[in-house]
Amino acid sequence: MRGLKVLVLDKGDVGSGTSSWSTRLIHGGLRYFEHGEFGLVRESLREREILLRIASHLVAPIPILIPIYKDGSRGRLTIRAGMIAYDLLSSGKTLPHHQMLSRAETLQRCPGLEPEDLVGGAVYYDCQVEFAERLVLENILSSKEHRAEVLTYARVTNVGDGIVEFVTRGSDEVKSARAQLVVNASGPWVDTLVQDSERLIGGTKGSHIVVRPFAGSPSLAIYVEAEADRRPFFVIPWNNNYLIGTTDNRFEGDLDQVRSELWEVDYLLKETNRVFPKAHLQPADVCYTYSGVRPLPFTAGSDERRITRQHFIREHNKDKKLLSIVGGKLTTYRSLAEECVDMVFRKLDKRSPRCLTAEAGLPGAAELVSLNEVLTPPPFSYAITKRLSHIYGAKVGELVRRCNAQPELARVFNKAGDAIAAEIVFAFEVEGAVTLADCLLRRTMLGLNPDLAIGDDVSAAEVAKQYLGWRDKRAKDEVAEYRAEIERMRVGRFSGPSNQNR
Repeated sequence: MRGLKVLVLDKGDVGSGTSSWSTRLIHGGLRYFEHGEFGLVRESLREREILLRIASHLVAPIPILIPIYKDGSRGRLTIRAGMIAYDLLSSGKTLPHHQMLSRAETLQRCPGLEPEDLVGGAVYYDCQVEFAERLVLENILSSKEHRAEVLTYARVTNVGDGIVEFVTRGSDEVKSARAQLVVNASGPWVDTLVQDSERLIGGTKGSHIVVRPFAGSPSLAIYVEAEADRRPFFVIPWNNNYLIGTTDNRFEGDLDQVRSELWEVDYLLKETNRVFPKAHLQPADVCYTYSGVRPLPFTAGSDERRITRQHFIREHNKDKKLLSIVGGKLTTYRSLAEECVDMVFRKLDKRSPRCLTAEAGLPGAAELVSLNEVLTPPPFSYAITKRLSHIYGAKVGELVRRCNAQPELARVFNKAGDAIAAEIVFAFEVEGAVTLADCLLRRTMLGLNPDLAIGDDVSAAEVAKQYLGWRDKRAKDEVAEYRAEIERMRVGRFSGPSNQNR
């Protein structure tokens, strides 16, 4: 948007390496107060407001309840002080201010909570990005609208002096690109991509579980302290189910094979059952899990919870044409990008045009088309209309126009009866999907349903055969590759012993 010529290379699909595995919150980081990171909180709260504007179809307010128990490490006065500071740092916000609740009011808001030793609660507002994958995708689509070139499944093999070598999917040929500057924004893979004398990343793993609604399940998000280690965790209404997490432990393993371990699942289930005594959740109740590694700055010997969530941009002494991004939060991705591009212009000794990303809406955030006008014909059900608008925002109009031109694309193909064939075609022809996994997990979002789209994957491949020209072999291979990709998320596939030392 500022006139630079840009090439984006991603070793997989966009958003598949880190952003997909977050807690899916756009938040100020209430707990960062404890570590004195007031600047980060202020930046996060400012960016939260910006994302509510530029990604209004993807980012929405969510009320969060903090139950206060007698034996908790944070008492009523401490939490109230944090709430007041949170409100003060977010002056000019559009979200409601916090409320302190009595014990009776807390149980009225969330009747399923453990009542014993409960002394009260606090309700505050942050935001949820239900499908972070779509947020990443729309940034990429916007960049392509501004003439960036984007290559997914392009694995970088070497970087040096502005020359980037890479190999693409299905080929052993090494290709290269030359640039005046290279930005290494590979998250937890930063050290893998650029071998430097100093280690930059000391990532910690966060795991989540997804369960269906349970006895006593809350109507709002719950942010509560775990009994085992005093670490706060979330129980969040998400995608018509509940997202529970997260853990926070150092990770030194294979970054491409991160998965939940048995002890993490046990830990999250046990803590949830303690807070919601009627839940009685068991491992069999877990629909699936997911895990990712936070690209945090390397800090030797520090408590994981005390590692800063601040980011910094590293200028390399050995390679003056290289910048590496270390750290960063989903919430502050935009301001981090602005800071990075400002630095790029300084290093190029060029005058930078004003950054407009805080004002320009993402592609789906434009004014929503009138569904009454575009949805008849074809006669979509309420479930389809609701889902399409929720995922695609204003882009739903493009889907409908395709259906008007080819009415057979309005055909429902999934078991739930709320997805249409046009979405599969749209994912590949417009939204840059390369594989069936891209389509299901990071475009249509069907892969995040409780059944992980098992069965719907075959139906989607049939749509691709009919409208995208896939042959039988490709359809079969794509389904097999998709199921291999989701294998690490499936119940019963968790790794590691259940009694692992945390």
